[in-house]
Amino acid sequence: SSASIAMVQSLAGSGAFGTEWENALNVAIPFVLGANIGTTITAQLAALRTNVTSRRTAWAHTMFNVIGSLVALPLVYTGLFGRAVHVVAPWELSAKTVIPTIAVAHTLFNVVGSVIFLPLAGWLERVVTRTVRPRRGEAMGAAVVLEQHLLDTPVLALRQARREIVRMARQAQEAVRCAVTALMDGSRKQIEQTRKLEDSVDDFQTLITSYLVALSERQLDDAVSRELPVLLHMVNDLERIGDHAMNVAEIAERKVEHNQTFSEAAVAEAREAIAETEAMFTAMITALEKDDIQQAHQVLTHEGRINRLQVQLRRHHVCRMTDGVCTAETGIIFIDLVDNLEKIGDHMTNIAQSLIGGAQWFGIEGNTLSGEFEAIDQ
Repeated sequence: SSASIAMVQSLAGSGAFGTEWENALNVAIPFVLGANIGTTITAQLAALRTNVTSRRTAWAHTMFNVIGSLVALPLVYTGLFGRAVHVVAPWELSAKTVIPTIAVAHTLFNVVGSVIFLPLAGWLERVVTRTVRPRRGEAMGAAVVLEQHLLDTPVLALRQARREIVRMARQAQEAVRCAVTALMDGSRKQIEQTRKLEDSVDDFQTLITSYLVALSERQLDDAVSRELPVLLHMVNDLERIGDHAMNVAEIAERKVEHNQTFSEAAVAEAREAIAETEAMFTAMITALEKDDIQQAHQVLTHEGRINRLQVQLRRHHVCRMTDGVCTAETGIIFIDLVDNLEKIGDHMTNIAQSLIGGAQWFGIEGNTLSGEFEAIDQ
């Protein structure tokens, strides 16, 4: 729109709209409104091959400018808009001053439009959400920054995929949080939330995997070629974490339906295992997001603790069942929880090992990781 408005300014200043400068301004303002509508084409074209969020943003931009122009047009022809411009720009119109006055009119339109639309943002969001639907096979609430046009620039595409893998990890973490909360507190709402989050994790897997497969069909250098399979394995590990979160949610549902309760000792031990898993998640996501090898090693440390806890807690719970403190039913639920947390830890360990190997396929094989396992065993 800047180029169009510059052209309008040039025409007005040269007298193309007449030398009655007030009339010239009133003729120029509709061109300004048209330029604001025309500029939406750029956003629409840019969003053609992108995801649903980008397309909705483009349409929100279009609606803002079109509705704003339709509201402003009657004000232009009644002279109210011109008078408002003169309030902001009180100088006398001439061949020289009509040019900055047109710029003021453009600014005034956008500023006033923004102020008016600000309280209507929620309404605008609902309209574009209902109007612009996901394409067939396009998942909602999952990866939103996987632009197809970046596939021709593999380094940028890979960086994008890694950023989405971090988001997927956060979704998996939240799914586990909801699942263990459901189990410990007996919350059906958290069970349902776990289902939604697990579906979101599955969507991430589908979209990221498809994106990486499409990237693999491009001409890639050795570094990108080695990183691709590692990222695919990370995605699969995160999806498995989501599955285990759903397992815990189903255990929670069984616990609620049968009105089962843990003993105080079982609650304390379960919370210890949950806290260790949460700390492991934090280290894993930090390592993944910042490529922090130190945090990746921290994940392996937590894995060793969770493995030891699994053995200890199973033994303690068998003793409680033998002593009659817990029933066989709650014992099965408790052991299922501990086993699922340990498996979640295993998948996070896989991701940490990949990062320690430099997220390169050759770096996570052979002797690179043997020392890590030895360190855990010691």
